[in-house]
Amino acid sequence: MTTALSLGQFWDSPARQLLAYPNGNQEMLSHRWAELQTCGIDAIYSYGPETLADFAILGSGYCGVVLRVRHQGCDRVLKILRAPAPQTNLRTEADMLQRANAVDVGPKYLAHSDHFLLMDFIDGPMLVDWLQTPQPAEDIRSLVSQLIDQAYRLDQAGIDHGDLRCITAHALMCSQKPVLIDFNKTSLERRPANVTTLVQGLFISTQIAQLLRPWFASVSKSVLVEHLRSYKHQPSRANLHSLITYLGVVEV
Repeated sequence: MTTALSLGQFWDSPARQLLAYPNGNQEMLSHRWAELQTCGIDAIYSYGPETLADFAILGSGYCGVVLRVRHQGCDRVLKILRAPAPQTNLRTEADMLQRANAVDVGPKYLAHSDHFLLMDFIDGPMLVDWLQTPQPAEDIRSLVSQLIDQAYRLDQAGIDHGDLRCITAHALMCSQKPVLIDFNKTSLERRPANVTTLVQGLFISTQIAQLLRPWFASVSKSVLVEHLRSYKHQPSRANLHSLITYLGVVEV
């Protein structure tokens, strides 16, 4: 069941602790409450698979708490910086998301402040959950092709996502299309390794690899690693094509 609270109702509930979860004091809560009121949010939903402070949420991690909200009449996602968190604000993550959007990757960036990041709401399951339901073979192969294409676009833009090896937690499905999420570890300083880490996460010793195995039974780890080494040495379209051809998927 989804419950929508106005900002006032949210502030008057135990869920207001989420504004500075887990260890923010009253001064921090008050500061973030004032900041939140400048974001144009109409309501906050108790919605999602996790529960914190007696409130359903989309997810939580070492960096933030993620809620479903209504913003200007549309459903959106609000990321709230944890207190404490490894970074002091969400400016860098907001910048990385906008750069990813420039090459058509990631949920659409909408706005941010120091402690809040507003994005488009992706109405679909996590990739790992989608794979555990019956899917046509062509959709599975299309999924792999689309993911690799998105990773390649990030590589070419000089953006390293930083977490694609753990693709189970970093992709959602929306209308049979994957959407990469969570750009808090993204950097322009590292050499991009999106294709190589993504493909390892899809095919080598992961939960996703086990789920994909029935459709890619002929893929050999040793041969795949050689293709990845060639791509890593020279991340060209030609080497990408060789990798995709070996996997037996259609290039986007």
